[in-house]
Amino acid sequence: MNLFYSITLLVTTAEILHYCNSQKCCTVDEWTADMFLDYGLVFIDDKKESPKTAYSYINGTVKVTYDYTNRRTYLKLHGAEVSPLLPVPSVPYDTTIINDYKKGIQYNIGPDGSCMKSTINNMTKQCIPDNAELTSEGSLVMDWNIVKNFRYTITDDITTDVDATISQITSPPSCNPVHMVYFVGSMESGSGSLINLDVMNVVPYSIDPSVFNVPPQCKNATTMVKRNSMLDRLFMLNIFI
Repeated sequence: MNLFYSITLLVTTAEILHYCNSQKCCTVDEWTADMFLDYGLVFIDDKKESPKTAYSYINGTVKVTYDYTNRRTYLKLHGAEVSPLLPVPSVPYDTTIINDYKKGIQYNIGPDGSCMKSTINNMTKQCIPDNAELTSEGSLVMDWNIVKNFRYTITDDITTDVDATISQITSPPSCNPVHMVYFVGSMESGSGSLINLDVMNVVPYSIDPSVFNVPPQCKNATTMVKRNSMLDRLFMLNIFI
């Protein structure tokens, strides 16, 4: 396991809010946000006589631009990974991810300007599903700032339990993410991932389109078939990333 694999895995697992045909509320179609990210992964390979256990922990910040209108997202990640599988105690991580859903391509740009391309699925709208359980609600700072906490389960090829705290917006009717926790299961017994996102500075309808400019060195990069990227799954699960 390396850092690129871990972060890419994370991107696939966390689309901030889950998309479904009916929903309690959704984000607006265009917004930017800053996020604190904690991501822990435990993998137990019990197919051997002596089961092997691996773990990885990633901590960092994410700057996000979400543009559902034009089917694209931008993520700038800074962080570090700790894992016994790494040759040093911790490895810094600095990458930019541009997802162009119209073309079905993800661009992963490293700090040295290197570029990797891979295929991605369709973009989903970020929403709280209608079957989510409301566990608590109140106000934050001001009485008009209504905050609600929901819990729901996403059943896909892998089951994900989501705890979502959102701020309810009245005009336009929508919701902003505040705090998201995902527990992502695994095909392997005893394995799984825990993803924690603290979301701040959500600004609707104020995006900088230049962040989606793809560097020229990416145009000739070989496109790989999409891997099981956790960061991509995050976007698909709809939890405000």
